[in-house]
Amino acid sequence: MDASLLDQAGERADAELPDISALVVARGGNLVYERYYGGQEADEPINVRSVTKSVVSTLIGIALADGDLESLDQTIGDLIPDRIPADADPRTAGITVRSLLTMTSGLDWSAYSDYPDLIASDDWVTLTLSQPVVAEQGTTYVYNSGGSHLLSVIVTEVTGQDTAEFAQERLFDPLGIVPGKWERSPQDEATGGFGLHLTARDMAKLGRLYLDEGRWEGEQIVPADYVAEAITYQSAGDSTGGVPYGYQWWVTEVYGYPVAFALGYGGQFIYLVPDLDLVVVAGISRRVQPEELVSPRPIIEQLIVAAALVGT
Repeated sequence: MDASLLDQAGERADAELPDISALVVARGGNLVYERYYGGQEADEPINVRSVTKSVVSTLIGIALADGDLESLDQTIGDLIPDRIPADADPRTAGITVRSLLTMTSGLDWSAYSDYPDLIASDDWVTLTLSQPVVAEQGTTYVYNSGGSHLLSVIVTEVTGQDTAEFAQERLFDPLGIVPGKWERSPQDEATGGFGLHLTARDMAKLGRLYLDEGRWEGEQIVPADYVAEAITYQSAGDSTGGVPYGYQWWVTEVYGYPVAFALGYGGQFIYLVPDLDLVVVAGISRRVQPEELVSPRPIIEQLIVAAALVGT
């Protein structure tokens, strides 16, 4: 990779992203650039916010491989029938895991007040499943952290383990990841849509897992077919990520190469370019205000991906 372009990326991040905490670049399984800002330490976990969604999606893939989950077409009525409110829309029970993964459940939801609406509730599952169904599932994308939380609840139900414990045993331990805290719902469930804390290096390990089609040091952690589906087009996406959506991953192209990224509020990224064997991580430790938001994506694409293209 072009070292001068990586250095430029680091300097631009410092100048243009006042809240940047970490910038990590890995290629071929090796760290090729690493810089921390504002006193952030390499071993200090960052609240990765909605990157949590991509982690929970990964756990769904593992549960599917284990046979704990039979199919992505199993429904809420099959899996967590006791959590459906008595007065729920009768169509709610038929919402599938696949529709939750692709954010096309059809449930009425506001993408703009998604997070505050959820955390203001004393029961996130009931809030989510009490909404009317306003679109045929699989047809309309609406960003919905409540739906992502349902995925965590489903992981706990089908595996018989708390989602955080299952993640530790089946994902984090094999990859050598030491997570920080994982925030909990009012019902003491691991949050499915946000709230996991990881170091930038551990975020890069998750990216590496996807570049290697779900394998880690020769062991198949996540099914290769699930990984492929997760980071390819499944639904239209919206302005939250500005590109289409896979299974709790955003998908697009850069310079003609397929790209997938996990995205968290404030500018958290695990940015993957599989054909270039490239993982880029951006971490922002402080919760920034909406008027302060500046995405690292232009720096990633204009300089870091460009650095990987030199000599190709």
